[in-house]
Amino acid sequence: MEQKLNQIIEKLRKDFNVPSIMVSVYKDGETFFSGGGLADVESNFEATPDTIYAIASVSKAFIATALCILVDDGKLSLDDTVKKHLPTFEMNTEYITNNLTIRDALGHRSGLPRHDLTWLNTPELTLGEMIDRLKFLPLAFPHRARMHYQNHMFALASFIVEKITGESWQNFVKKRIFEPIGMTSSYTGASEYRHKNLDTMSQPYNYTDGKFEKLPFNFLDNMGCAGCLSSTVRDLDKWARLNLYKGEFEGKRIFSEEMAKNLHSPQMIIKAKEMTPYEFDEVDFTSYGQGWFIESYRGHKLVHHGGTIDGYKTLVGFLPNNGVAFSVLTNMNLNQTPMALGYYICDLALGLSEIDWGSRFLDVAKTNKVNAQKTLDAFKERAASATPSPRKLEEYVGTYQHGGYGSMNVTFDGKTLKMNVAGNELDLVPTGYDSFYVEFTRYSACAPIKFDYDIDGKICKMFAQLDPMCGMIEFVKA
Repeated sequence: MEQKLNQIIEKLRKDFNVPSIMVSVYKDGETFFSGGGLADVESNFEATPDTIYAIASVSKAFIATALCILVDDGKLSLDDTVKKHLPTFEMNTEYITNNLTIRDALGHRSGLPRHDLTWLNTPELTLGEMIDRLKFLPLAFPHRARMHYQNHMFALASFIVEKITGESWQNFVKKRIFEPIGMTSSYTGASEYRHKNLDTMSQPYNYTDGKFEKLPFNFLDNMGCAGCLSSTVRDLDKWARLNLYKGEFEGKRIFSEEMAKNLHSPQMIIKAKEMTPYEFDEVDFTSYGQGWFIESYRGHKLVHHGGTIDGYKTLVGFLPNNGVAFSVLTNMNLNQTPMALGYYICDLALGLSEIDWGSRFLDVAKTNKVNAQKTLDAFKERAASATPSPRKLEEYVGTYQHGGYGSMNVTFDGKTLKMNVAGNELDLVPTGYDSFYVEFTRYSACAPIKFDYDIDGKICKMFAQLDPMCGMIEFVKA
């Protein structure tokens, strides 16, 4: 299996232009590590099982586990309302404020869409400030109506851990999870190690015009354990085995089997196209537990969670009925190799017939690229046929504010209007009648922007569709 997996990894690395892929596989009571490549292209540092990667949303299961440990300690119930432990907690409606439970938060069933641009590249905000902004963020769905993946609820989970324990969520995760199972090369925030210039530290990359482009590292500390952990495949092997064995690691009980059932059992069904734009016949009964996805893969229960952040894509998973656990870490932006490798590992470990998951996910990547280009082309066509505005571009300049999204600054350099969004300065491309669009190149996305004016004809508001599940967000000019 190890030899075959190394061949698959090397092909995927070339096909998807990934600097490095590192994998751990636990099977038949033993662990082996596979993969390779460059953790740091510029310095020619090779990746090893001890290379540190940002693991992004793989972090979510850690804070879900922290709350389950607190249930074991008798400090809370998963069915407690959030407001029971955070009396000042507020959401966008009175009903969700009073009825949101911890189980809801950990199961992506709050009704809140992603609203990712409220937190991306905003290191100046604290975790508490992010939680305070929740009351300004519009919901997209009724409470418990559907699963919709997002990050704020896991920031909220981190905040609840702090309020109940009286210590930082970072200390709690280290003390109750990392240290007992020996995760000695894992970090609760990149600020703990990124300044040290470690040889074991990977760098994040994009692949543009035939070459690797190093991306700025995205510090996510203010979103709590929604996505800010960093780790290695050697450490994640221990984490995966802890979950495989329902809360026990090498004779140490970290959380109860009862809590393992909550973590690893369906809490919210995921309907077709609610999570991913693609579907595979081999995958059925997809659902979400508490910080984990659960599905039937070719008739076998598979529990897993991936992670995506600028320059990194990750996956941890296990087959609870087959004694198999694995992790995949990569340092390439938006690449599709982790999930492909997850399915390859399942096939090899279970002795199933081979499926060319690499080709399938290459098709997914191509389709995503085509769809993103179609969206961009539609905006460009509107811009090309736009009627020139009689308004001077300087009139749009100013600071526009929203309670949840903060401030958006619009500037003019003499030729082009620019808007600062989530730490990025983006061109405002006119599409006519006080309308524009911005392109988020790194995330392959576009957003329409519309300005409004008061009775005197002066620009007083800006409307931006910054989440595809919501309408236009209103910003008031300061």
